[in-house]
Amino acid sequence: MKLSRISFLFLLVFLFVPYVSFAQSAANKSWPSFWQQFSSAVNRKSKVALKNLMAPEKDFSSGGGIEDRNGWLRLVERERWWGKLQKAVRSGTSLRNDGRTRATNEGDLWFRFIRGRWFFIGPGGV
Repeated sequence: MKLSRISFLFLLVFLFVPYVSFAQSAANKSWPSFWQQFSSAVNRKSKVALKNLMAPEKDFSSGGGIEDRNGWLRLVERERWWGKLQKAVRSGTSLRNDGRTRATNEGDLWFRFIRGRWFFIGPGGV
C-alpha cells in the first residue's frame, strides 16, 4: 500500500507530537529543582556550584567574546557582578516559545533544557 503525501505528513506529526510533549513535560518537571540550585549558587556567590550548572563549553555563550566558562566566572569576580546576577535571579524567569529555553524576566540570564537536563547557557546582558 502506497502512502499519500498527506497521510505521510499526518503520520510524521502523529509520531512527533508525543515526543515534543514528553520533552516539554520533563523540562517543566525538572525546572524548579534546577532553579533552586542555581539561585542558591548565585546567592552564595559559589563559582564551583555555578560552574556545575553551566552548559558544557560547546553550548555555553559568554556573549562578550570570553572564550570559556572559566573566563566568564573570572569576569564575574573581577567586575563584581554577583549583585547583578542576584538581581536577575530575583526577577524570576519565563519560558520561551520553543518550550526548552528560559530567561530571567529582565533577559539577563539564559537557560536551556539540553539532553534531558537544564543548564545555564550564558548571560544575555549582565
